[in-house]
Amino acid sequence: MDLFAWSAVLLALVLVGTGLLHIYNVNRVHKKLMMIGHCQTTKEAFFKEMTVAQGSNFTALAFAGWVLVFVAIAYLYFLVPTILPYSYMQVPALISSSMGFSIFGVIIALGAMAVILGLDMLPESCRLIKLTELYSFYTISKGTKRLIGMTVPALCASVVFSAYHGTVYPERSHLAEIFGFVLLAASLIVLVAPVYKEVWKGRR
Repeated sequence: MDLFAWSAVLLALVLVGTGLLHIYNVNRVHKKLMMIGHCQTTKEAFFKEMTVAQGSNFTALAFAGWVLVFVAIAYLYFLVPTILPYSYMQVPALISSSMGFSIFGVIIALGAMAVILGLDMLPESCRLIKLTELYSFYTISKGTKRLIGMTVPALCASVVFSAYHGTVYPERSHLAEIFGFVLLAASLIVLVAPVYKEVWKGRR
């Protein structure tokens, strides 16, 4: 397994770790609240009291950022078969189309949006896995919000580098791969930072 393949494993671990730590964070606060108050609080009531509205503009930017994360991952790892034996290059209908790259990106974006919005339709007891409400459980500074907003152009740039790599295939542009990965990884770190920051605060 080459370094590029290991980068995919690293991104997967960050995403899975973020989900697990988010659940841990909220459950830890709920447990602490019950210990301090010496009372039983239902998860639904706890969620309602704990969540903080972050503003519609920020919520829209964060939503776009997460959608673009999955688009950037698809372009980086599934546009050309550098790691997996299957990729965009094995779909003749897309390859033969002058808009193939764009169609591929739109399909991934719509799929990601369907999953994210589908999770939103789950019952209130499942709010821990609703991605659009992830940041509602955390206190986020204006500086962090600005950084999260900046992930949108950064992820678009990552997609452009990966698309360039697709245009030179079967040659391999390691520079395009590196830039695409760095922009994707940096954006993902910014998007998940509030979750990891809360874990760090809880340990102090």
